[in-house]
Amino acid sequence: MVVMRTPPKISSLFRRTCAIGSIGLISVAAGGFSAAGAQIVRGAPPAATTPSPTAGADTLLPPLERARMAQAAFERFRVTNLPPFRGGRSGNNCDERVGNWCYWYDENTKPALEPQPIAQRRLQLTRFLDSLAVLDPDEPWILGQRVRYHFEDQRPADALKAAQSCATGTWWCDVMVGFSLHMLGEYVTADSVYAHALTKMLARDACAWNDLSMLLDQDAQQTYKRFSCEDPKRKEFEQRAWWYARTLYLMHGNDSRTEHYARLTMALMLKDAATPHQNGFTDDERELMLRFGISTSWAKGPASDPRDRFSFSIVSHEPVPAYRYIPAGFVLNNPAISDSADWRLQLPPVMGRYAPPYAKIFKPLEHQKAMFRRGDTALVVVSYDAQALTDLQQTTVEAALTVSPGDKPREYQTRKSGGAADGILTVKAPWGPLVMSVEVAAPAKSAVGRARYGMSPPYAVGTRMSLSDLLFYKPYGTFPKNAEEAIPHALPTERVLASDKLGVFWEAYGTDPAGEKMQISLTVVRELVDDPGFLRRQARSLRLAREVTPVSVIVTDMSAFGARLSPRALELDISTLPKGAYIVQLEVSVAGQYVIRADHRIEIIGP
Repeated sequence: MVVMRTPPKISSLFRRTCAIGSIGLISVAAGGFSAAGAQIVRGAPPAATTPSPTAGADTLLPPLERARMAQAAFERFRVTNLPPFRGGRSGNNCDERVGNWCYWYDENTKPALEPQPIAQRRLQLTRFLDSLAVLDPDEPWILGQRVRYHFEDQRPADALKAAQSCATGTWWCDVMVGFSLHMLGEYVTADSVYAHALTKMLARDACAWNDLSMLLDQDAQQTYKRFSCEDPKRKEFEQRAWWYARTLYLMHGNDSRTEHYARLTMALMLKDAATPHQNGFTDDERELMLRFGISTSWAKGPASDPRDRFSFSIVSHEPVPAYRYIPAGFVLNNPAISDSADWRLQLPPVMGRYAPPYAKIFKPLEHQKAMFRRGDTALVVVSYDAQALTDLQQTTVEAALTVSPGDKPREYQTRKSGGAADGILTVKAPWGPLVMSVEVAAPAKSAVGRARYGMSPPYAVGTRMSLSDLLFYKPYGTFPKNAEEAIPHALPTERVLASDKLGVFWEAYGTDPAGEKMQISLTVVRELVDDPGFLRRQARSLRLAREVTPVSVIVTDMSAFGARLSPRALELDISTLPKGAYIVQLEVSVAGQYVIRADHRIEIIGP
C-alpha cells in the first residue's frame, strides 16, 4: 500500500529548483500562471551544477547561513537524482484533492529504492550540520534539520542524541525530543515529553497543537466545533478521541497521539526549509501531512498536464499499510453500541491515516466473548484463536483484553505475554455498556489480530430477573456448575463443526432464593441474509424461529435454592444442521414478568 502526492493537472507548481542570479531556490510558475506567481523560498548562491553540501561554503558566514546553503544544495541534488515513479495511478486519478495537490492510496505500488548517491549526500549533510551545531548550539533551525535528516536516514537514535543536545529549555527542544522518542517507539516517554512541551506554549499555540479538526468526520466535527479552546469539554473530547484512536490498547502509551504531535513537529522542520517539492511548504502540503503521514520517499512522476513545459512532477510516498486514524463520529459519541464493522480499518470517509510500525499485518481475530454479572461488576470472558493467522504462528505473542465503560474511557485490562496464539482472558469492569478490544500481537513479525466493538448486557428493562450472555463451550462429560467451570472449556471461535455437540452456558440473575419454576427454551435458527442490516436479519430470524426450528430444546427447571444467581447449561445436537450462519436464542420465563431473551450468533462450517 502506497500513499502518493503530486500536484494535479498544473505541474506549473514545479518542483525543480532554478538558480537565477543571486536568488536561487525559486519555484517557477508556468502553464497558466504568470511569472509574478513565482515563490522565492530563500536565498542561495548561484550554481550551475549541484555541489556537495559544503563546497563553496564561506566559513566567514554565520553557521545558520552556511546550514541553509548546504541544506538547499542537498535538496537540489536530491531532485536531480530521484528515481522514476513506476505506479499504476497518476495525478489525474485522485482519491482526494487538497488545493493543487492530488492524493491517492495504493497498497500495491512499492516506492522505488533511494539511489545510493542521495543517501551518501544526506550523510555528508548531517555530518556538516552536526559540525555547525557545535559552533551555534542554540540555533533552533539547525537543530530541526539535524533531527529531520537523521530520521530520514533511518537513524532515530542519532536524532534523539541531537535533540537532547538542545539546552535552551524551550518547547522547541522538547518537541524535537518527543519526535525522536516517538520514532524510536518510546511512546510513553514521548507522550510525557510532548505534554510537558504543551505547558510551555502560549495558550493559542497549545490549542492549535491539540486541534483535531482535520482528522474528524462531519459528525464528530459538529460536536467538536461547539467547544472553544478554553472549554474543558474540548479537552475531554480530545482525550476521548485519542483514547479510542489507539490501534492497540495493549501498547503502552498513546502512539496515535504522539504520531499527531510528531507530524506537527515535522511541519515545523519543513516550514522554513527546502523540500523535494521545492515550492515551499504550503498549507495544503501541511494538511496532507497532518492527515496522512510524513513522506519517507520521493520519485519523479510524469507531468500532470502535457502542456507543461517541465517534464515531471514529484510523487511522495508515506508509510504503509495505513489505517483510519480517528474512529467515526458516531463511534466516539456512543462506542458501546458500535459493532465490529464500525471499527473497520478503512471505514469511509477516511479523514486521516496512521501506519503504526508494529502493525504492518493487521487481521480480524477469531474469538468468542461473554459477559457475566457479579454485583455491580461485569466479568468479561474472551476465548480467542489466532492460529488461523499464519503471521502469528510459531512466534512469541502478546495478548490483551481491554474493556472500558462506554460513557467515559477508563482502562480495565488483562495481559498475557510470551504465550501461544490462542487462549482465554478475563477482566472485571463496572457493570453496564462497555467497549471491548481483544488483541494479539507478534512483535517480531509486526503482525496483529484484533476484535473491537461495544457490548451490553442482554436487554431486560423493568424485570426482576435478567440474563447473562450465552457462552459456547466444548462438552467435557459433565455440566458446568458455574461460570468458573465453564470458562476453561470456552470455544475460541464462533465457528463449529456440525459433528460436534455444542455446550451452552448462561446465568440468570435475580431469581427467587426460595426456588421458582423457570420455563427454558433454547432454539437454533438459520440467520436470514436477504434483509439488509444485521439487526433486521436477526429480528426476522427470531420471529420465524417457531416456524423453522431445526434444533430446539424446551425444559422446565427450578432456580437455584438459597441464591439469586442460577447458573445453567444445556448441550445441543447440531448434527442435522447444514453449513451456514445461525442464531442460538435462549428464552426464559418466570411468573410475574415478560419472557427475557439472550442470543448468540454461530456458524456451522462443516459436518
